[in-house]
Amino acid sequence: MPTSQSPERRTAPGPERASKANLVDVARLAGVSPATASRVLAGLSKGKAASHDRVLAAADELGYVVNGLARSMMGVGRRSVAFVSAVMVGPTFATMAAAAEQVVTEDGHMFMLCTTHGDVGRESILIESLAEQRVGTVLLVGSASTAEEDEQRVAGYADSLARVGAQLILCGRPPIAHRPDIANIDYDHVGGVRSAVEHLVALGHRRIAYMGITAGMSTEEQRFHGYHAGLEAAGLVLDESLVVRVENDPEAAAKAVAAFLPDHADVTAFVCLTDQIAIGTGRSLRAAGVRVPEQVSLVGFDDTPLVADLTPALTTVHAPFREVGDLAGRIATGEPFDGSALLPVELIVRASTGPAPR
Repeated sequence: MPTSQSPERRTAPGPERASKANLVDVARLAGVSPATASRVLAGLSKGKAASHDRVLAAADELGYVVNGLARSMMGVGRRSVAFVSAVMVGPTFATMAAAAEQVVTEDGHMFMLCTTHGDVGRESILIESLAEQRVGTVLLVGSASTAEEDEQRVAGYADSLARVGAQLILCGRPPIAHRPDIANIDYDHVGGVRSAVEHLVALGHRRIAYMGITAGMSTEEQRFHGYHAGLEAAGLVLDESLVVRVENDPEAAAKAVAAFLPDHADVTAFVCLTDQIAIGTGRSLRAAGVRVPEQVSLVGFDDTPLVADLTPALTTVHAPFREVGDLAGRIATGEPFDGSALLPVELIVRASTGPAPR
């Protein structure tokens, strides 16, 4: 049994209860009106009046915490920026997110990462919740469905956010044709793959296979279009038998190449949708005893970390993930921007490509 000398025990587990002080309490202690206290705590007072310091001191003494959501609804205070992507794994999105986060937090705003796991319903609920929380900007990141109804859905996101004074920025995905008011930042998928094909053609390759998904999503369609455009520019006809449709997964790519090689011994080069597919393709070529680049050349896309350290080092298209994130962060924090940006890519030639065998 505790004695009268015993220290007072807490009757509930968990952390100490937060202060119950409200704005009226702060105003009373500071000797000002609630309206004056509200202006000071909302950051609308310049600090010249003596009442300014009294309000801040009273809030500190009472443990009063400003309601950040309420301030956001008033259009003042920190506004958060949400980076929304299907997944948060791999170096591509991580690089983009890191660049955006640096700009946003240096400007004094909050930055949050959100994932949808490719679930459209989850994405819609997430955007709705962010609007309710008065987010400042949503960066919607990654390849987009090319179906018309999906474009309409994304346009609806922009409208919902605009109603609470927020903006939508599309990152790494093309603009919505009928909504030029929605900001977008993309990079040159078509030109990147076309440059890869042109590089191979200049090395004497004529039977060039393509590895990757070809339809349904913006990135996949644009990169396949670049492959087709590169062939056409070289006077080569697209041979559908040389198009290997495979998911963006090294294991799947390795299996697909193993099944493809026996019937296509005349193929001297592979252009891959991503570095991940190129890694699986190279693995399968080595397993089959095919030498890269002496017998077959190999090109990826993205220029992810470590591909320069493969044996042989991978020729690939460098995508400007950091630049996309940096620009998105600057737009989110107020840099003037109107319309659409298409950033350049660069073919990085390494040891996995060489002259076509004779």
